[in-house]
Amino acid sequence: MASTAKPNIGILIATQLVSVIGDSFGQRCSRVNYKHSTRHMMIGLCLMTAVQMFIIMGILQLSLPTSITGAIYIDNVKVNCYKELDIEGKIMDCTPLNCTVIPCKSQGPFSMFRSIGLHPFLLTNGLMNIIYYNGEVFLYKEPLGLLFLVISALSSTFLINPLNIIFGEPINQPIPFLIYLFGIGGSILSVVEFTPKKKKTEIEEEEEKKKLLDSSNNNGLGGADKQPLLLNDDDDNEVLEENGNEGSVSPNTHFRNNKQKNVKSIENIDESPSSSSSSSPNNNNNNNNNNNNNNNNKTEIEEEKDISPQHVIIENSISNSEVVNSNEKGKGIEIGKIIIRGIKIFIPLVMLAIANALWMETSLFYNDQFRTNAFGYNSLDQTLLPFYLFPFMILVDFVKPLKRTFLNDSDQKESLIQAVKSTWKESNLITLFIYRLLINGRAIMYFYLAIEYDLTMVYLESTLVRVVMNWLGAIVLNLLLPKWINATPEERKKTFHPINLLLKCVGTVGVVVSLIILNK
Repeated sequence: MASTAKPNIGILIATQLVSVIGDSFGQRCSRVNYKHSTRHMMIGLCLMTAVQMFIIMGILQLSLPTSITGAIYIDNVKVNCYKELDIEGKIMDCTPLNCTVIPCKSQGPFSMFRSIGLHPFLLTNGLMNIIYYNGEVFLYKEPLGLLFLVISALSSTFLINPLNIIFGEPINQPIPFLIYLFGIGGSILSVVEFTPKKKKTEIEEEEEKKKLLDSSNNNGLGGADKQPLLLNDDDDNEVLEENGNEGSVSPNTHFRNNKQKNVKSIENIDESPSSSSSSSPNNNNNNNNNNNNNNNNKTEIEEEKDISPQHVIIENSISNSEVVNSNEKGKGIEIGKIIIRGIKIFIPLVMLAIANALWMETSLFYNDQFRTNAFGYNSLDQTLLPFYLFPFMILVDFVKPLKRTFLNDSDQKESLIQAVKSTWKESNLITLFIYRLLINGRAIMYFYLAIEYDLTMVYLESTLVRVVMNWLGAIVLNLLLPKWINATPEERKKTFHPINLLLKCVGTVGVVVSLIILNK
């Protein structure tokens, strides 16, 4: 029978407070240490999580009494351990009458391989980690990534009861539609943000900067060609100006033509001596050539006049049809880009919703069926993280289409080995340690909530509380510690924009109303 107990709202707030503080350290790691490199961030959190959880959970397994580290709770009741279930790995209904009662063994990193040997299905947890982390990275790339993350988290609550049926777990009580209406609507308003319009003065300043850059580039490229040509003569200096009546030819071309003509005229002046008779044959030849050129020009002009209006109309219609075709092709390309972008968002959103629901579901399933408690599951989930993610990262590194899909431009330029070296150089171990410690603490608290309370109710309430706590945390960070997370002036301006603050307040009202209805 499924637990109908409602989680204490104080526990949920404490869990999400830990989450918000942990996320703030994660933001510093991502923005300051790893310079927004998702690959470096994933490598850093993966390795730190594995080392940290192995040490902490190992110490707890060795130091705490077995009554704590080996205790198994099902439906809020501590149950006995049996030889058939916990030693032989059978899945059956055991009671002291038909099974052998034994002392429970401690669970942690030193017992996880024994659990995997009894139940190899536990390794499918690695597949969920690959889907979860990569889906999260994909959505973080989008301008509305936070909105998509919230939608995926809330959507996963619809999957829990179908998964309960698949995994043979009891069905949870349905959530009223009104709660979803207020909760989802309020969550969307709480995370969506509008970019404030730029003022006229800011736009004018940007235009002036562009003009200055363009003028500096023009002065740097071929500036000497734009200078007027000075011709020295005995009487005075003549300045040759560009001819402005040359049609569509560029001014530089006109200038070069004028320059060549004037240079030729100078040569002719230099070659003419005192006697005019010696140059008369040459003059006659030049006159003949000029006459021939004039005749050729006349015939060309006459041919242009002979072109019929129908020919011109046909050419215009052809050019117009080409423009229409190019416009249609451009629209088709734009529509195709929109569809592809939508698919790229929709697929990770759905996969992340499935991964979220599966994580909560398998936590309960592993506890009830495989007898893996919080110490055993979190050791398995976090300590083995590199063994799941690094094979996938190696695959991405060697397959170019996957590399272009999963990595941004800067990350594509380096190999996985280079990325690991860069991650080590960039990491602040103290900040990274605190970040993963808080996030892993949140995971342990989630496991406790999943096995103690109604699964659908827990996940829905946790997500709603997380939405409100996240935007409050963003306000605090941007107000008090903007340099700590390297927040830009544009980001701070967007955060404190009156419209965005109003939307968040209205959205919070919707979230609070849904939480009140849930806890009646």
